[in-house]
Amino acid sequence: MNEIDLLVETFKKPERKILGMMSGTSADGLDLVLISVNGCGKSTKCVIERTAHFDYPDDLRKQILESMKADALMRDVCSLDFELGEFFGDCARKFLGDEKIDLISSHGQTVFHNPPGRTKHACTYQIGDGDIIAMRSGVITVSDFRIKDIEAGGEGAPLVPHADYILYSSESESIALNNLGGISNVTYIPVRAREDQIMAFDTGPANALIDLITRKYFDVSFDKDGSISANGKVDAELFESLKSKEMDYILKMPPKSTGKEIYNEGYLPANSLNPYDLLRTVVKFSAWSIYESYKIHVIPKGLDRIILTGGGAMNKTLVGDIKMYFGKIPVEILKDWQWREAEAFAILANELICGNPSNNPKVTGAGYPVLLGKISLP
Repeated sequence: MNEIDLLVETFKKPERKILGMMSGTSADGLDLVLISVNGCGKSTKCVIERTAHFDYPDDLRKQILESMKADALMRDVCSLDFELGEFFGDCARKFLGDEKIDLISSHGQTVFHNPPGRTKHACTYQIGDGDIIAMRSGVITVSDFRIKDIEAGGEGAPLVPHADYILYSSESESIALNNLGGISNVTYIPVRAREDQIMAFDTGPANALIDLITRKYFDVSFDKDGSISANGKVDAELFESLKSKEMDYILKMPPKSTGKEIYNEGYLPANSLNPYDLLRTVVKFSAWSIYESYKIHVIPKGLDRIILTGGGAMNKTLVGDIKMYFGKIPVEILKDWQWREAEAFAILANELICGNPSNNPKVTGAGYPVLLGKISLP
């Protein structure tokens, strides 16, 4: 069977095995989730079969973080695109062994995201090329999910809400699923909602500024369990300065998205604070920005429960601040929080094979629904 015949057979199958792969803006490594999926759209039935995480080697992670900086050289980013594609393909091969599956779905590693309105021309760039993944793994690969939405006038983000609607919509409560990656993003699903009634957007920073400080002052990748920031005190002057700086974005009506091209070293004003106090202040600021966004855009619509996912859900200091701000609204951590986004992009690949658009124009701002993802044959 040649590659085209294999693709045709994949389109025909009522049930598929799909490996979802996700690397978020924190750039700590690659999450892999193998799912069995039956059906498509609202009737999708999905079972997680197994999961794994591969840390980036130190040198590779350093290159990824360098590629996100404004002075990164295109020749270096181009080379990294190929190197990361090889890493992703090798991880898939190690994870799968001899097991045969139908598709790999790879979000890629975002190194630049420039939605409409910031500069002359909108664009987005996720590295880890899908052709290379397909060739290294021997599996049909779907990648580059964001580009069509941007060309249709959207932000190219968030895209996970379509999968959230399939997996988490409820007949009894209004919920907010909030991912705490480098950036904080929320999917709000009203009770008994149609898909065109959900709302999703980036609220601002989650771990982006926190990780920046822990790397610079404590020589660690992240604030494990929030144990470092717990030793600091909030500096009122810096806190108020950051709040004032962030209000323009918070007040902007969704759809909206942001990224590390905003929340980087240039975002923090010059200061001479004790590093512990600096970190503690930034943690509280991240929690505040999440709450303030909800207060303006979500809570007035009715909210019964908040479900946290992403690496920031393990930061006890950050989660404690979030719970303090939300008061009586329950805040909990999703049981399989680490795998939510990888699973979501596996579902988006399934939607492409089913011929279903999977952007939500109300969420992204696109002018119309589009099929998301490019197909790479092995």
